[in-house]
Amino acid sequence: MGDDFNALLTKVAAHLAERDATLDTLPVTPTLEAVHAAVAALPPALPQTGLGTGQTLDYLLSSVLPGCLTAQNGPRYFGFVTGGVTPAAQLADILGSGYDENVQVTLEDTSAATAVEARALEMVLDLLEIPRDTYAGRTVTTGATASNILGLACAREALYAASPHTAPGYSYAASGPPSNMPSPPIVVLGIHPHWSIKKAAALVGLGNGPTVFHSLPADPEDELDIDLPALRGRLVAERAVGRGVILTYGLGEVNTGGFGRRLPEVAELCRQHGAWLHVDAAFGGFAGAVPALRHLVKGMDMADSLTLDGHKWLNVPYDCGLFFTRSAHALPSFLGPSAANTPAYLAAAEATIPSPLTVNIENSRRFRALPLFASLLALGKDGYADIVQRNVAFARRVAAHIAAHPKYELVNRSPAWLVNDVPVPLNIVLFRGAPGTRFDPHGADAHSRLTAAINGTRRVYVSGTQWGGTGAVRLAVSNWRTGEDDFDVVCAVLDEVMA
Repeated sequence: MGDDFNALLTKVAAHLAERDATLDTLPVTPTLEAVHAAVAALPPALPQTGLGTGQTLDYLLSSVLPGCLTAQNGPRYFGFVTGGVTPAAQLADILGSGYDENVQVTLEDTSAATAVEARALEMVLDLLEIPRDTYAGRTVTTGATASNILGLACAREALYAASPHTAPGYSYAASGPPSNMPSPPIVVLGIHPHWSIKKAAALVGLGNGPTVFHSLPADPEDELDIDLPALRGRLVAERAVGRGVILTYGLGEVNTGGFGRRLPEVAELCRQHGAWLHVDAAFGGFAGAVPALRHLVKGMDMADSLTLDGHKWLNVPYDCGLFFTRSAHALPSFLGPSAANTPAYLAAAEATIPSPLTVNIENSRRFRALPLFASLLALGKDGYADIVQRNVAFARRVAAHIAAHPKYELVNRSPAWLVNDVPVPLNIVLFRGAPGTRFDPHGADAHSRLTAAINGTRRVYVSGTQWGGTGAVRLAVSNWRTGEDDFDVVCAVLDEVMA
């Protein structure tokens, strides 16, 4: 603890500056040997006598970090829709750690932190051209999974309160499951839901098995959208027995990056039949930042609850998710303490901005809104529109290259209703080896071997997936740094692994 903090801070700053300057040329992942060496270097137990700050810092820089992801926030990491970190966000995150504020309670005469968070959430709505009063309930979460948990919890409370089998205003959070409900009391409907939706359903007490989750048939003309007559019939049938319905709708399907085209009609059917519409737009929602792409998210502002991710296309550090719902009362109704059991230290904490304690899962939380606020302020609407446009153009260019390549097949060609000659709708390229190549798609584990071959170059990172019953490779572009030179690297790697 006695080490010279200023000298060590300078050392950390120099390391980060050097890394930032070389991030576009660093290997995307460490070698297997580096990973094994980092694990082997871990101390077997807590030392009796501490190493001190300086020696610990040297140990981290020399022995641990070389075995961690070298450049996940670099320009050629295309796995899992992982964004980078804008300069403003990175610097603000360092400041946030230094100030170490627990942004838990609004104390208007003590700290501006919750006001910063509230304004950042408003600025996200501004970015997407959604009127601020559309979503009076909003908070910054740890990510899309936490936001989906909040969305399904809000849905649960609203559906139980409106059920013909319960007293008006019934609260599941306060009273638990009533005994006179249909079994199951709430079903979750959708098409291609992200697995985090099922995780959320399990955590909020809905269940995530086949009696609760039902896949709706796809539109005959669009495999990424819901068949509207089938949805209408199902909503009518469920309402007749007094069962609650949550309809989950993805904007930006996780494998293909594709979009359904009938969200406004789906939203209207949900409104007519008392179903709750939860839209998971973790990355796809940011198409709304670009006027030319905004048609892809038409109807997003009709959702009862909405999930977005800051650490994806907003390029702010992990962890940062965003949640929005229509009613300002929805979250405090089950997350905040009641008047009877409000802790004494919160009794006088009334404020114009809701305390995060009453609208979020956590009771203690870091100032994760500061990097978000800084990045939004630094880039503005135009800056973020530019990132999205450049990433989409890059993905489409890669897709066009793959479509013309004799040794590859492009899997996620756009539906005809989008734009002629656009190979993919947004930022995800789904592909596989062509028949007759060393990664023939009919061969055993072909997509896994192709994924491993690409990642083995350490110049590009992609992820494997399944689509339409066949394995495929998925390349997701969402980093502000990705540029022209990276396209040349991608093409070179694709040719190399097929040589």
